[in-house]
Amino acid sequence: MTVLEIPTAGTALRAPGRKDAWSILGADVSEANTAREALDMADLRDWNVRLMGDVTARTTEINEVGVTTTVVNMPDTRATVRTNPRTRETEYLGTVGRKYTPVQIEAYEKVLDLARTESGAVFHKAGAYAGGRKFFISMSLPGITRIGGIDEHHMHLTLFGSHDGSSSNSLHIGPTRLDCGNMQRIIIAGAKHKVSVPHTASALKKLVTLENELAVLFDWQDAFEREAERMINTPLSMGQFETLVTSRDLWPIPTSPTTRTRKSYERRMDTLRGLFENAATQESIRGTAWAGWNAIGEYLDHYAKAKDLSTRAARSLSDIGEVTKKKTAAHRRLLALAA
Repeated sequence: MTVLEIPTAGTALRAPGRKDAWSILGADVSEANTAREALDMADLRDWNVRLMGDVTARTTEINEVGVTTTVVNMPDTRATVRTNPRTRETEYLGTVGRKYTPVQIEAYEKVLDLARTESGAVFHKAGAYAGGRKFFISMSLPGITRIGGIDEHHMHLTLFGSHDGSSSNSLHIGPTRLDCGNMQRIIIAGAKHKVSVPHTASALKKLVTLENELAVLFDWQDAFEREAERMINTPLSMGQFETLVTSRDLWPIPTSPTTRTRKSYERRMDTLRGLFENAATQESIRGTAWAGWNAIGEYLDHYAKAKDLSTRAARSLSDIGEVTKKKTAAHRRLLALAA
């Protein structure tokens, strides 16, 4: 029983026309019956990611005697490149160390197909972004998760990867909230939300055993639902919400701010208050700790300043960086209220 007398089902229509991060960055691959078909639909096959030579650094200095150029060899660093599947041109992806071993996206087809058949999932969205440096293949797990019996979520199992040395490839579990398109990316203590494959010589061996580790991801799903239920049954006032969003881990009140800083702070606070108190996306959960957390998530995923939609979507998908840190910090503080 929730703390509010409100509708008995989510609508998935309270933010009409809004695209979630999956749709901004990826292609629809829901018609795919196999991982191979999904990769083909999203242009994720035949990249031939490979290493090239030793990297050099070049510096140019202008001084009184003219222009001096210095070239420094970096023998422990190499470049990753790919063949663009559309243009067939070679493209630079990143610089990596000596131990880095490229793993083609196709190497994950067997694991993805196994996960799909064992869980009953269907392929969802897939795509590459950041110039091919990062990619994802997402599957939707069957059924709808309803927090408090009303707040609807689709749970996704997703392969996230990179070819620039910025992260391991990993299979993640996590939901998308249907009312607003929030990516519910949080780190839950004691629950493993991903299993990773490092870019080393042991990567292919790790892939063989990866299928045996997938079951632990569903423990995260159970933990997410338990904690969300506690939060939806915990009232939250506007005063408590303001205290939360101005805490050290979120957006503390600036001291001795410039006019620009003060106005930026006030705009953010006005937006956050509006999302918590008035937004249609919180209608079914209004006045709860769960609404407070989702208002913060909605701000980060859909309102926080970003260079463009793709940049905002990419940081919402990531499980590292400021977005997930702030969501996790807010989640931790709100759970303390629900204890």
